[in-house]
Amino acid sequence: MHGEITSVPLILGNQSPVGFIFTELASDPNSRLPESQETLDAITALGNAMAFDPSNEEGTIPAVYTYFGQFIDHDITKTNFDLALLGADGKTDPIQKKEIQPLSAADAIDKVSNGRTMKFDLDSMYGDGATDAINADGSMRLSELSGSKFGKIDTDDKFHDLPRRDMILDPKDESELEKDRQAIIGDPRNDENLIVAQMHVAFIRAHNKLISRGLSQSDAQTAMRRRYQWAVLHDFLPTITDPTVFNDVITNGPRFYQVTEEAELFMPLEYSAAAYRFGHSMVRGSYKHNSTFNPAGFEFFFTFTALSGDLSPTAGHNTDSKTLPDNWVIDWARFFASTAHPVSENPARKIDTHLTPELGKLRNFQGNEFDELMARLATRNLRRGYLLGLPTGQAIAAKLGVPALVSDEIIASVPSQFRAIITAAGLDKRTPLWFYILAEAGNPNGPNAPNGNHLGPVGSRIVAETIWNAINFSIDSVLKTAPSQEELATGEFTLRGIINLGLDKKFPSLFV
Repeated sequence: MHGEITSVPLILGNQSPVGFIFTELASDPNSRLPESQETLDAITALGNAMAFDPSNEEGTIPAVYTYFGQFIDHDITKTNFDLALLGADGKTDPIQKKEIQPLSAADAIDKVSNGRTMKFDLDSMYGDGATDAINADGSMRLSELSGSKFGKIDTDDKFHDLPRRDMILDPKDESELEKDRQAIIGDPRNDENLIVAQMHVAFIRAHNKLISRGLSQSDAQTAMRRRYQWAVLHDFLPTITDPTVFNDVITNGPRFYQVTEEAELFMPLEYSAAAYRFGHSMVRGSYKHNSTFNPAGFEFFFTFTALSGDLSPTAGHNTDSKTLPDNWVIDWARFFASTAHPVSENPARKIDTHLTPELGKLRNFQGNEFDELMARLATRNLRRGYLLGLPTGQAIAAKLGVPALVSDEIIASVPSQFRAIITAAGLDKRTPLWFYILAEAGNPNGPNAPNGNHLGPVGSRIVAETIWNAINFSIDSVLKTAPSQEELATGEFTLRGIINLGLDKKFPSLFV
């Protein structure tokens, strides 16, 4: 009944176990990176080089999938380290240590956990603190836009910002700084940049549209989960994975990561610490965000929210705006392809070993740049993979029975001035899994020639099998009960359809 409060017991933010799909490889020293300071120094140098590579080649994937991928990531993964691995303050990431001793496979499983439920249950949207933003009729609260000095985007309603706590004009400590205009959502990471925050807003607006149709809170959540899961499985996955691998997984189920019951489900470290980080390569340096900011630099997108609601393009505490200004509402039509624009106005960067330089200048929740090592996303990724003892790309390729990239193909993916360091450390033959997957995706040769437009066979297999398993054991799983043809005919079971469902009335349909 519309307006009825329904109890939806969803235990969210729980830690779930991690593991390896290829445990025998993670336990074999010959299938891991060599454990030495030379290796650590080489991957650190490689990460630094990737952070400042000037390449900005566009691919064929619309940029909306970059941030849908991030939204998915925040819904099912979050790496938590055992306190014993952290710094003396109990907070410092162990990858910051000058000397890193890689964990054994057993210790990685024992000392690392996944901070999300690893299910496609939209707990990043419905769980934890988000319960404080539910209205009496089961709809979800949004914040009204604040007025801007120029370039207002015309909207039918003003509810286009995440629900936020009040502004704190004079925060007294770090705790108050974090609470200042803090987003009231299930996972605060969905407020770390403007586009993923607007994605979260779009999902809330879609939920509220379902409530307006007469669905109860519980039924609207079920309807959203099913639309979301189907969009992940039949829209996102075929967009970013190798078609042969995708069709095999959809038709036959997983071949390597096989789970027969829910209790056996774990977050594969090959996925969370390597394969799924492919999206970092897709991030552009600037976006044609709307008619006012066309284009706008990614640095601005990050400092605009930066996990604190400090809505300002400058570093440090700022009180210019209580909520998102009305000139920053996203124009989603620019992020999809359409009849009018067969190629998206914002194509993602190719999936390859190049990252936009903006990802070498990461910032904290106040918008201040981190110190050198933690500011460079590529360096973080490579050092984390080394710490966790991930198998090499070549070892997994051999296990999958697919041709591995040869040394020359790996070397060609490394900035020329760093190739000697990589070859001296032997990383062209035993390559960090994350870098290997990016090199494989960027390879213009081989079966289905990815050429930066989708993942290769190793990355595709790990990503597709992990997502299939997670959806299979999710609440309201579409793999257990598929949508009807009538439901699919609405178009609402795609990413485009979900966003269009709650689209502001002043914006043209995304199906035009």
